[in-house]
Amino acid sequence: MDLKDLENKRVMHIDTSCKLYERKNTAISFRIVKSNVHKGLVLSYKLKKELKRALNVDYDWARIYAICIHQLIKDDLNNFDILIICGDENYIYVKKYLDILFNDDPLYKNKSIHSLYELRELTGKKKLKSYADNTARSYRRRGLKSLRRQQNGREIFPVRIGYKEIKDKWLEIEEMLKS
Repeated sequence: MDLKDLENKRVMHIDTSCKLYERKNTAISFRIVKSNVHKGLVLSYKLKKELKRALNVDYDWARIYAICIHQLIKDDLNNFDILIICGDENYIYVKKYLDILFNDDPLYKNKSIHSLYELRELTGKKKLKSYADNTARSYRRRGLKSLRRQQNGREIFPVRIGYKEIKDKWLEIEEMLKS
């Protein structure tokens, strides 16, 4: 990846509103640079507690992050060329789990995936923030509210995700890692 790629290709940023292990609701969202396309999902504190108890996710929040990213971008693989993932969780593990989840998807194989840290080094801007930072905050504040109450301000497009979807993907990754 170089600066010309950033100018000529469609870049998608993914960010979280707060860390997954914090005792708050957590939103994960993406935003495509140079367009107004965005989408996000919210993990409630109650859901995170349930996942901690049932799947023992304390040791592997990167897997939950990868599962959420997969849910967000699986329908939008045609809309971007470069994916920038914010370093809220260990990037190496997140990328490894994404590769497992998108197993043989040819659209995913053509994407270039980088961390926000790599983008900062490339541009020379040490304080560069993710373009999805403010979007994630909006989803965290309004994503779990009723449809009528969430549409104040910029329109949001929340993706619904629940315990069952996360558990199924968790077990799928577990099975792939064992084989």
